[in-house]
Amino acid sequence: MGFGAILTTGDGFSPLDEEVMRWIVEVRVEQELSKPTIYAVRFEDDLCEGNPVVAGRSELQANQVLGIFVRSGSGYECLVHGPITRLRTSSMVGGTGSWVEVRGQDRRVEMSRVGVQATYTGKASAAAERIISAYGYDADCEETRKEYSDGQNALNQRGTDLAFLEDIARKNNLELWLSYDTSGSPDSFSVTTTVNVRSSPTRTSAPGLSLLPAPPILQAPSDTALRVQPPPDACASVTRFDTHVDFERPGAARGFAQAADNGETAEQTTNPADPPLGEERADIVEVDGVERTALAPPVTDPDEHYLAQEALLTEAAWFVQVDCSATLEQLGFAPQPHQVVDVQYAGDRFSGPYQVLQATHIINAVDTYVDFKVRANGLGATAGGLL
Repeated sequence: MGFGAILTTGDGFSPLDEEVMRWIVEVRVEQELSKPTIYAVRFEDDLCEGNPVVAGRSELQANQVLGIFVRSGSGYECLVHGPITRLRTSSMVGGTGSWVEVRGQDRRVEMSRVGVQATYTGKASAAAERIISAYGYDADCEETRKEYSDGQNALNQRGTDLAFLEDIARKNNLELWLSYDTSGSPDSFSVTTTVNVRSSPTRTSAPGLSLLPAPPILQAPSDTALRVQPPPDACASVTRFDTHVDFERPGAARGFAQAADNGETAEQTTNPADPPLGEERADIVEVDGVERTALAPPVTDPDEHYLAQEALLTEAAWFVQVDCSATLEQLGFAPQPHQVVDVQYAGDRFSGPYQVLQATHIINAVDTYVDFKVRANGLGATAGGLL
């Protein structure tokens, strides 16, 4: 049986040389919502004329870009495409038993290598789109609410581009991830990389709405089914289905109030009953040639309060989580974060659409194993049960 993954090297997705692939032992890819996808590839190694066969290969050196693909349905899926960031080797006397392991992550790491400072106006989603496009990737950015202008209301960046994009996503209750559109054959893959700054699943609220949205209704495509306990004439597609239901998640949040007619807001303010410690302390110590002022409290506005409430309710809505295990052959598709799957034959309460939260793909010469987590924001109707 052939190895279950196809590895490519470089931006042109050239197949990894067969002289390297024949030494491969295992590939591991770990994916999670809004976190970098990381990978590890381990090779056996040996000595040839006094030199290691694998460890010195140019394709496996620092910052070389690897792509990892698996078959999914009638085509192929790219699990990750990114640079090598770490290299480990182990050498045994005589060569036999030596190994090489390369580790890396997706290409968002390239956005985290230089810190910059800049000022943007307009909406944060437009600033994110401009940064992503500058790296040569397609951008899919959901429109944000707040409009930034010059002066104190400007959108300031002070750090890496990746940290800035993550900050935009966090403050606007969005997710940040990379997706790949793969076409072609293993000999000549063509891949389009898209950087997504979006809600996941997509919410129905628009930037101008002032009401908190209801939890999104998941809809799974017909080709991503998880069959748990099917009838005798059908095959199960998972070997493990462990459910966790948290009934104590919060279901409401309170903050500011805003009048619909005139836009006036009402905010709560409190003062401590006891005076602050050190009332008689001296003013700020003066330092020659340096202007120093006391730190000001953070400035927030109704949009930021709204987004904080929305983030709390969005997170609280996911109160069902399931741990699953399967092989790629059983599933027929490669589960990846943000994907929606249809759970079947799991009883009335636990059947229905779920979103993939995490996935770990372990590929060797025997099979492709997948451990993954899915989540849901509701339960099926049962007699006396919850919805």
